[in-house]
Amino acid sequence: MKKLIILTLAAGLFASCGTNEANTVAGNYGNTAWDTTEAITGEQLMEQLAGQDSIYTTVSGNVAAACQAKGCWMNMNVAGNEMFVKFKDYGFLVPKNSAEHNAIIKGWAYQDTISVKDRIEYARDAEATQEEIAAITEPEVKLTFMAEGVVMK
Repeated sequence: MKKLIILTLAAGLFASCGTNEANTVAGNYGNTAWDTTEAITGEQLMEQLAGQDSIYTTVSGNVAAACQAKGCWMNMNVAGNEMFVKFKDYGFLVPKNSAEHNAIIKGWAYQDTISVKDRIEYARDAEATQEEIAAITEPEVKLTFMAEGVVMK
């Protein structure tokens, strides 16, 4: 009887450890009370943004990286460019394992100057090496998106 109890407990323990992180990414984050079928491609975003200060839109793309500290930002591949995505008022976070998943985001796209201080903070969040962090000495103008909500696929 004692062996049966130990075996049952061990089986339960092993079963509870077997979660698949890829399955935990899909979902809605932030305000997602909008139609995802309105999403444009990265190429369309770049065309619409040309000559504009900013545009309010819905974009679909692949997540390249996410903040490894809290999930408070992500980078998306958009028409061969890396777009930095922040979340409105830091009102929500995305899973840290969001990289290589498709996402649809809604909000404002614009060019922004990222300060050296912020670039270093983002590099630390992304678990960059000390050498990579030390190489950050200049601000960077970057395609940026202030997302109100994110739908992960």
